[in-house]
Amino acid sequence: MNSNSQVYSTLSDLVLSDQVYKDKADMLFKLISIMEDHDGLGSPGIFMMIRPRGFGLSLISQSIQNLVKIESDNDDSLNINTTPKIITTYQSKQNIINNQIQSSLSSKESENTVQNTEAVSKKATESVESEESDAKDADSKNKEDTSILEDIKNYIEDLVSDKKKEEGDDFSDQKSIDEINANASAQELMVTDEIDAIKTFYNVKKRPVLSLDFKHLRAKNPKEFTEGLLDILQEQFWINHIESHIDPYQTPKAYFDKLLNELNKKYPSIKISVLIDNYDVPFMVASEFNHEQCEESVCAYLDMLNVIKYSNRTVKWCLISGHINFSLASETSEGLPLVYDLSSEPMFAALFGFTRDDIKEVYQNEIIRFSENLKITPEKYLDMLEQCYGGFLFADNDEMYNPNCPKMFCPACIAHCMMNNGKLLPYSASGKYDFVKNALKNNPKNLSWLFGKDGQDPLFSDSVETDVKGKQLGSLLIQLGFATRTKVIINHSDAYVTWRYRFEFPNLDMKKTFAYISGEVTEQDLIKPLEVVIDSTSDYEED
Repeated sequence: MNSNSQVYSTLSDLVLSDQVYKDKADMLFKLISIMEDHDGLGSPGIFMMIRPRGFGLSLISQSIQNLVKIESDNDDSLNINTTPKIITTYQSKQNIINNQIQSSLSSKESENTVQNTEAVSKKATESVESEESDAKDADSKNKEDTSILEDIKNYIEDLVSDKKKEEGDDFSDQKSIDEINANASAQELMVTDEIDAIKTFYNVKKRPVLSLDFKHLRAKNPKEFTEGLLDILQEQFWINHIESHIDPYQTPKAYFDKLLNELNKKYPSIKISVLIDNYDVPFMVASEFNHEQCEESVCAYLDMLNVIKYSNRTVKWCLISGHINFSLASETSEGLPLVYDLSSEPMFAALFGFTRDDIKEVYQNEIIRFSENLKITPEKYLDMLEQCYGGFLFADNDEMYNPNCPKMFCPACIAHCMMNNGKLLPYSASGKYDFVKNALKNNPKNLSWLFGKDGQDPLFSDSVETDVKGKQLGSLLIQLGFATRTKVIINHSDAYVTWRYRFEFPNLDMKKTFAYISGEVTEQDLIKPLEVVIDSTSDYEED
């Protein structure tokens, strides 16, 4: 595959291709569970997730849709026969959902968890009363001190115990839990049943899903902008088999409200979930208009989104995802004034992208081959990959509150590199950054105030306007991955705690891409390998 090879942006394309992906199911279930458990106090829970290009936002959105979408009336049922196999499934993964939970475990408890991993499934048939007692003791000490393996095991055993008490030893055509576990170890149970059991553990409920994607919205004026929004909504009427026709005087707000009302009629007994992907595209499209036309278009878009705020009868939760954090309320439209931004939450710091260990696991064979070609060790080749495509931090890496915050690699760049014979090229430069280019034209080019200075403000979560001004440019560059937190300074006092930051380019790829979009280098520079520092080959041993 050459340097212009495709990055798969849809789940179906990825599954049908020969690409690989890393299982992030634990954190994904946790994300869904948080949205399910949220109390909107009269309004649906509205959440936002921002990540740079190439980190698989669209894939995550489609994965959530596939996990929660109702396909039939029986999708939310749980088959008790299938649950024990989850224990053995999760043993091999050794994933802890919450990094905060992992860091709070004592070294002794962590060691015991690893040593006893193989014994978990063998003990699945032991006394339920003993396990419940242990679980209660652990909960009284600290509920978050147990690993996800133990939580799932205890949960499943409780389900089996309750079912057994109700129907006796001979339940669900199984004579005993031993027989169920025998079937599980023989891998005779269906993966879909395992997933259903895990969903129940995490309170991940099946719901109708309304999925809006504004990726392909195009317009040259407010009229085309409004028509584009209506076309996207009309497509959802067709997808959900709801008869409707666009009125010539229909507004996106009224049509969106009609769509939600029709879905409520179709699913009167359960609230729906709304996924809005590439929500930032309409803002970027409108930014190309003159000032008045831009305000008119943005107002129409925010009015449409405002319907979600008042749809508590129909909508349970809404997840908004994109690359730029635009303000979702303005002086001319109420929009969505209260959105819960999950972008900097430590528990989701590793949900998007690859960690160094992920790359070692997923691309083990490629790394060995490429490192042998360069006559360096695999670890040194990983160091080169980190220089080129790593260094992204999506939560505070401070020593007190989050000491183990992972540095992430761009998955799209790594996929390009692995399929391009290991060539370390600036793959991010192939992306479209017209909005950033315009912002750079309208602001001073000197960014010394942002890069390489201690004591910066926490700019990541700050929203930007369509006309980027002042420090909003810093927020924009951070959200798009051109700058990342490399240092966190915490000042303590008796009355308050303050955080200050230092921002740098995360890697050589983003630095070269920024140089390209700001006009400092040409397209010819993009076909040259990145200037990586390679150590000596003295520790490389040939056979």
